Amino acid sequence: MKLKTYYICGRVAVPIIVTLALGFSTKANAVELGAASDYNVFVLGDISQKYTDIEGKLAAGGNVNFVGGLGSRLSNNSGNVVVAGQNLTLSNGQVYHGNAVYGATANVSSNVGFPQGTLSKANPIDFKAAEEELRSLSQYFATLTPTGKTTVQPWGAINLSGTGTAFNVFNLAGSDVSKTNYFEIKGDPNSTILVNISGKDVSLQNFGFNILGTDKQKVIYNFYEATNLTASGIGIQGSILAPLANFNFNNGQVNGNVVVASLTGNGESHNYLFNGDLPSLPTKYYTKPNPPTHTQVPEPANVPGLGLIAVVFGVFRHKRKSLTSLK
Repeated sequence: MKLKTYYICGRVAVPIIVTLALGFSTKANAVELGAASDYNVFVLGDISQKYTDIEGKLAAGGNVNFVGGLGSRLSNNSGNVVVAGQNLTLSNGQVYHGNAVYGATANVSSNVGFPQGTLSKANPIDFKAAEEELRSLSQYFATLTPTGKTTVQPWGAINLSGTGTAFNVFNLAGSDVSKTNYFEIKGDPNSTILVNISGKDVSLQNFGFNILGTDKQKVIYNFYEATNLTASGIGIQGSILAPLANFNFNNGQVNGNVVVASLTGNGESHNYLFNGDLPSLPTKYYTKPNPPTHTQVPEPANVPGLGLIAVVFGVFRHKRKSLTSLK
């Protein structure tokens, strides 16, 4: 197809076919974990950690008591890197690339630096609404029908094999996870992996993860019943959703989001935020009439018609100008 070029007020207009191509909307990625999506660690209650690092953003609805580095893997001017709903206590560390805000009082040692940010009092997050949404998400995900193949070996290994190319769901008993010595996930490179894990008391200790095909940033472990979650001697590959759980985490790291009720220990949180594609929470799971606006990101306006109108208008002006010059 030959493209025609039109001149509008002495400038070259974009050819019609290109304008139309640019005009079509592209699907926006949903905010899969609601208010917690942008936070490496999102705690509904209190967090108390010493001599560790959280590479991304931290938010806690209760008190923050932290010794170490915060936000080291963020880009410059990342806004609120630390959000404490109540009291904020920081010592012997640094808040990188942004601000720290608190809702009640702040006790920040003089040796804590804010090289690209400030310390101030504010309440930017509705933690009560976030708690409702995250607990609803966790419960809803637990109702989804398993799609992949789950194998629990007699000697303790767990093997999950996804059959879907876009989305795979697995169900596991927390008792099996607590005694495993090897955890393997296979999935299509484009596949999101949701692992629902039952049980009120679950531990993850001294075993390795092997993620094949898909990426750790598309993997999420949903501890939908856990009230006590412990981890030690481990590098967790993927994100944790456990909004009911008190998470005691030592000697290891989570490579993903950490969403829990409370957090203690010296485990590190690495800023590999979840970027898979999870189903949206049905409206019936909300107790309020309207779901929070951040649970879904609206798609950009569909503007092919606007692109066409712009070009047609330009052509009309060009022809009108040409006819005028001939008079």
